[in-house]
Amino acid sequence: MTVRIAVAVGYLGRGYSGSQVQPNVPTVQGELEAALIRLKWSEHGTHPVTLSSRTDGGVDARMNIGSFDIPAQIWDGVGERGIITALNDQIPTDIRVWAAQSVDSDLRTRNADSRTYLYRLQALEGWSNVSTSDLISWCSIFVGEHDFWNFCRPQEGRSTVKRVLSCEPWLDDENSILGFSIEAEGFVWNQVRRIASAMLGMARGRFSLDEIHQALSNPEIPADFGRADPEWLTLWSIHHSGTPYLCSQSKIGFQIPLVAETVPTGRAYRLWANKARGEQDQLHQAAWLANLNPN
Repeated sequence: MTVRIAVAVGYLGRGYSGSQVQPNVPTVQGELEAALIRLKWSEHGTHPVTLSSRTDGGVDARMNIGSFDIPAQIWDGVGERGIITALNDQIPTDIRVWAAQSVDSDLRTRNADSRTYLYRLQALEGWSNVSTSDLISWCSIFVGEHDFWNFCRPQEGRSTVKRVLSCEPWLDDENSILGFSIEAEGFVWNQVRRIASAMLGMARGRFSLDEIHQALSNPEIPADFGRADPEWLTLWSIHHSGTPYLCSQSKIGFQIPLVAETVPTGRAYRLWANKARGEQDQLHQAAWLANLNPN
């Protein structure tokens, strides 16, 4: 007899060629599956893990949801703490499982209610001082149901029409802009990175808000606003009605160690970006520790 387990898993994306398993390259799914095989909870030649969201290489995740089936006696014997400890002992430290629960045997992690991403606009070279009110107006045009053909990499057989539930500024403790957060029922490939690039273009005066609005309203007229770097994108949280415990754990608060500061230009930017990358790592590690070491 088996039981289906869902886990909340976070990762630093720069060491992986995305979340989904691929041949001959490191992936998050691949590491989780290898851990299950080493623990003898799954067999060679299978792909026991499914992930709720697919992320590109270089993209971080504070929270993705994975699921897999294991013998019921293992779950009954070790419970949540045992599952977390066993998996984390087997996977690299830039991937962390931080919550687990048993779920219905027919749970499909892909059928999430919504996903939330954060993009750190402030870390992009060329980002200028933008008022919060301007960013609010930029974000607001993406809310609702739209055809995001001009703001994604279309894939055959997949609709580019998506419903964005919210899009708003992401601010630090001093109410300065770090970037934006966006929540949708689902996303198309590169959607958030292309929206971020459009916002960078508006901040630099290369694009107008009207041009962005026209591209969103008239997807049949091609427009290209570029694609922002993956390293400043984070899959922040997932809401899935089938995993209520994981969702409740994702609401545990912690201190976000990021400050919006003036970004240097030219050769100095590369050094600053390396420092900012370290801060980004600390952001995720602080989030995982809030769950793994709550006391």
